[in-house]
Amino acid sequence: MSSIISSTKVFAVSTLIFLSSSLVATAQPDSIYTLPAGKRFRVKMDTEINSRAASVNDTFFVTIAEAVSNRGAVVIPVGTRIDGRIEKASPAGFGNADGRLEVIFDRLRLNLDSALPMEGRLVKPLRAPSRGVFAFLLIAGSAAAGAIIGSAADIENGTAIGAAIGAGAGTGGVLIKKGRDVRIRTAEVFEIELKKELVLPAREF
Repeated sequence: MSSIISSTKVFAVSTLIFLSSSLVATAQPDSIYTLPAGKRFRVKMDTEINSRAASVNDTFFVTIAEAVSNRGAVVIPVGTRIDGRIEKASPAGFGNADGRLEVIFDRLRLNLDSALPMEGRLVKPLRAPSRGVFAFLLIAGSAAAGAIIGSAADIENGTAIGAAIGAGAGTGGVLIKKGRDVRIRTAEVFEIELKKELVLPAREF
């Protein structure tokens, strides 16, 4: 009977030791090779992509422009390739409609033989340069020209009528003008951000 009790105690103590060890192991800090969501990489574009020529699911690649470090240790060296893919694309159109381009970065190539799945996005979404000032100047200039012509005409309220006609013409000019395409140029350096945790294989550089 006493031997059974002793065996039970030994088992209980062993179980406690095992559980304690597991808790300690779980509490250990994550590996330097675990990159959290939100980690940013500076990358360089290989070949230009733009909303005029791109199609959904077209692929491209970038390379790491600045070594990626975690807790003071380099985990991804300069020159490492990351594959990208076009997720949405539409060219610029008339009516001042700018082009649209959305991309995702889905594979990290630590070497030529293997690719590690990842999910990265641009830190700054692609936007066409603003046309606000240009549109304002076009409409205002047309209105002013119309007012001058109207005031020179020998009709009642000629200035106001001319200004209205000129403004309408300027607005029409804006509406028939084509928007601008968006692009990432060859060798352009920009930032991407991890949207999910990325676990790298341990390696030496």
